[in-house]
Amino acid sequence: MKAGQAYMRALESAASAYATRHFSAALDKLDMADQIVPNVPDTWNMRGAIYAEQHAYEKAEEAFEKANKLNPSDFWAPYNIAELLLMEKKYGDAAAAFQKLAIYQGHEELVQFKIVFAESLQGKTDEAKRVLDTMKFPCDTPAYYFANAAWSFAKKDEKQGKYWTHAGLKVFGLERCVSFYDALAGVGWLPMRNADGSVPEPAQLALPEGTPEAGATP
Repeated sequence: MKAGQAYMRALESAASAYATRHFSAALDKLDMADQIVPNVPDTWNMRGAIYAEQHAYEKAEEAFEKANKLNPSDFWAPYNIAELLLMEKKYGDAAAAFQKLAIYQGHEELVQFKIVFAESLQGKTDEAKRVLDTMKFPCDTPAYYFANAAWSFAKKDEKQGKYWTHAGLKVFGLERCVSFYDALAGVGWLPMRNADGSVPEPAQLALPEGTPEAGATP
């Protein structure tokens, strides 16, 4: 993006405020960014994310739609719109929206995870399993592990849900797993992360004795 250093400084300041959940400050910085260079999709995507965190879903959708109009070929605006449907617990609509994102190359694993997650949340575990069976393994992201975890939790198989969570964390590390972990924690399938961002102590996610080593296929 060639928006200039002043714009990037404002956007980075907004991102820092957003990361620490100082949403009003983040919105102020985004307003500054708009004054420097208006109509940049990144500004509107972040604004939509903030509104979504504030449960201002209509304003969030408007912001994401604005970003999408500014850059129709970009993946993230339609992804954010689909994610918003998940936040609103419109799981069927979310699954359909994520399915439309399969045309974007480079995001296949993330999209498949989201479809499995949305289908599992509405109890359509057979539909979720059909998508799960098409996912690549070995995989390039934690998506396969957490898709299996979501499907297992939806099937009331807590043992396997915990197994796949441990496996994903062990193989990819917490930093790459955060968004997947938080998705499952947000619906109560996993404990929320600690205030410092770490996952709960291993004892709280302890696997039953005899569970195979993380990374092996159960």
